[in-house]
Amino acid sequence: MDMETRYRLALERYGNGDIDRRTFLGHIALLGIASGVTVTGMLGWAREALAAQTLRFDSYGGVYQAAVDKHVFQPMRAKGVTINQGSFGNPDELLAKIRAEGVGAYNVFSCADESTALRFIEAGFAVELDEKKIPRLGDVVPMALNSYRKIFNGKLPGVPTGISGVWLGYNKEKVDKAEVEAKGFNILLEPKYKGQMTGEDYWIRRIWYAAVQTKQDPNNIKDMEAVWEKIRESRRLVLKYFASGAEQMQLFSSGSVILGDAWFVRIYNLKKQGVPVEGWPQRGTYVTFATLMPLKGTPMDAYYEMADILLRPEVAIPLSIEVGNAPLLDPKKHPVPQEAAAIPGFDPTGTLAGYDTLDPLYWSKNADNWQRQYQRVMARG
Repeated sequence: MDMETRYRLALERYGNGDIDRRTFLGHIALLGIASGVTVTGMLGWAREALAAQTLRFDSYGGVYQAAVDKHVFQPMRAKGVTINQGSFGNPDELLAKIRAEGVGAYNVFSCADESTALRFIEAGFAVELDEKKIPRLGDVVPMALNSYRKIFNGKLPGVPTGISGVWLGYNKEKVDKAEVEAKGFNILLEPKYKGQMTGEDYWIRRIWYAAVQTKQDPNNIKDMEAVWEKIRESRRLVLKYFASGAEQMQLFSSGSVILGDAWFVRIYNLKKQGVPVEGWPQRGTYVTFATLMPLKGTPMDAYYEMADILLRPEVAIPLSIEVGNAPLLDPKKHPVPQEAAAIPGFDPTGTLAGYDTLDPLYWSKNADNWQRQYQRVMARG
């Protein structure tokens, strides 16, 4: 095999993430010695290889993707990394694309929560991170890191980037805050708001709220019949269920609904637009941690560079303000400005003590049966 072919094979392996930067440069050095190429020539090969990295990134698009492009990808392009971008509507769509085209056609995606990450792990598409190459992980709120280690045998499948979650959204001109605080999540079953409420048409969300309304632990439900009955009761009161963030915002902004379960970021953005809405409680119904998750075959040096940029305070905090997801940097180590501290889910202590989280292993175990029953309940009551 000639030197050019060996070089190209090494370059391909490096680009696919099969070998790291140090190993690749070692190959280049050995090839140079064997072929009598000068040090200058070897450095030229190395520069070509490092500049040749291409990364594919997929997310839900919109404001988030534009913000990541501005704050993270522009510095990467300046270092010679080519970024190709795509988008998807939901994790099912992305999984279907990967299975059809092969995991090698995709690299990094914006993973909304731990349950989504678990699906990619179970599909065999996940990569174990080398945490030594991401020193800024020490600045991340520990609870977020532990939530991902729990589902990947103690290892990280991605770098957590922000807090998201769900809570109650209400029109503060039509619904009194004191009533929301007094009734809590049971206000979603209040007959006087019939025809003025919304909720997400998503089995996890509906089951979680029903479990809380029946005074059960949503991560250890004992009486599913009581849960289904609460979902039926809610179904009789709701004007319309939403299936997307845009639909959710339209229902609240138009005044069609004045109360319902909602997403942190959508209520946050509606408030910024001047819509008279509020959310409750500040820590959410439960929270999830978004992550940037690499897939098998990802050029990992480029990924680690992305992670390093993303976790810099001068990047992470402006990005969180633009997107509306609270930053995951430990506020005891990095001061957080008031604008970021006002984002739903932010905890000034950095511990997230008292915050509820969804146990993805428990919900994954019950997913098939519960999804089928949920469809029946929503279709026939």
